[in-house]
Amino acid sequence: MLHRTCVAVSVICLALVGACGAKMKMASRPMVAGEQPAMAQQPPPLERSLFERSPQGQLTEDALQKILAAPIELDLPARVGLLPITTATDWRGPGPSNAVPAGVAPLVRTLRKDPAFSLVTQTMVIPNGALGMESLREIAARYRLRYLLLYREVLAKGSRLNPWAWGYATIVGALFLPGKHQEVYGYTEVTMFDVKTGLLMFTTRRAITASQQTNQWHQREKLDQLASNAVAKFAPDLAADVLEDLRRFASAAIAENSRRGDDALVTIPPAGPTLATGAAIDGPARPAAN
Repeated sequence: MLHRTCVAVSVICLALVGACGAKMKMASRPMVAGEQPAMAQQPPPLERSLFERSPQGQLTEDALQKILAAPIELDLPARVGLLPITTATDWRGPGPSNAVPAGVAPLVRTLRKDPAFSLVTQTMVIPNGALGMESLREIAARYRLRYLLLYREVLAKGSRLNPWAWGYATIVGALFLPGKHQEVYGYTEVTMFDVKTGLLMFTTRRAITASQQTNQWHQREKLDQLASNAVAKFAPDLAADVLEDLRRFASAAIAENSRRGDDALVTIPPAGPTLATGAAIDGPARPAAN
């Protein structure tokens, strides 16, 4: 009887050992189709600029790869500044200028109507090439701005005789006939600059052209006025293009962050009255964060 009891206990122990082994085997089995692997930890968003603190703002290979791997962050509404960048006219180097481009004021007025920005302010005029990109961050810090809108006007001016110039042969006709055709052409542009990271987000350009017929008097002043009127006239259209590109950038950032598993870094209000009558914006709409 005792022998039978020992045999029974041994069989039960062997059965328990086999069951534990089967469970351990099941726990370590390979993944089957349909199961999702554990998501790898995503890199954090950039918290500072990785560019060197120099006018050139050079970038190492490791820093470049870190920028490309980081998720995209867009925190709106935010304080932004419109910073005009003027073209230097002295061949010896850029010199300071107090002249504010004509398109700045109407551009700022239009941007202030959109809920994407809590504040839009003008900043000091910066000669093109006088300061490095990293210096822009210091200027923005003095205004406590999260983003900068870098504004440029690139225009060419010219004049030529038109058919009215035949009247100049009468001498008297040269006093009042509009024998000069004046023309201005080029483009205006806005580039959005992330002050925290030192990255350029996008650039928007709008072509400009204007012409007029005039007489021989005060040619230079009339040509300059024609250019000023042209950029001021098309500044609201440029502002609408900027706001449209901003929301396209947000949609692209949301799509890319979602693909990487992090879509909580982009906030932007819905389109304001500036875009109400404009073209449709590509990409999904996303309400502002509470």
